[in-house]
Amino acid sequence: MKNYDDNLLDRSVLFVESYFEKDKKSKITTKNGVFYSRHSVLTLIDKTCMMFASTYEGRVKATRHNLKQHKKTTLLISEDGLAAYPTKSPDHPDCVWIFNHHYRLETIAPNRTRILFDEFNVSTEVNVSIGILQKQRSRMYEMIYYYSNVREKNKS
Repeated sequence: MKNYDDNLLDRSVLFVESYFEKDKKSKITTKNGVFYSRHSVLTLIDKTCMMFASTYEGRVKATRHNLKQHKKTTLLISEDGLAAYPTKSPDHPDCVWIFNHHYRLETIAPNRTRILFDEFNVSTEVNVSIGILQKQRSRMYEMIYYYSNVREKNKS
């Protein structure tokens, strides 16, 4: 299994979750396989945001201000559309960050859902309801649309 510390998060990432084994703190599932990092999920996200002239905190603050998303805030990581949302509070150890790729959802139990990335033959199970995931996905696409419109207005 590869080490992902040399590469920041990119468009190939499907989801990122906390991982607690030896010196590894996060597990990154991509189109190309699973990688591990010695950095926490939020550190990876912050480092990636900084490559695009912001910080995790700055992106969250902007989205909260512009879209009034105050809990489980969705995140536009880069202007080229790299975005993600947390399944729970980002500080919760069970939080999984889902990136903007096509997926479908299946209910396993009232508070357990399977996320299937059929195109890449990858799935994961998260401890939240299908309703929360649908709401978070909707909020993420609302955020992407909002910032896309802001960029278009600034071009004219």
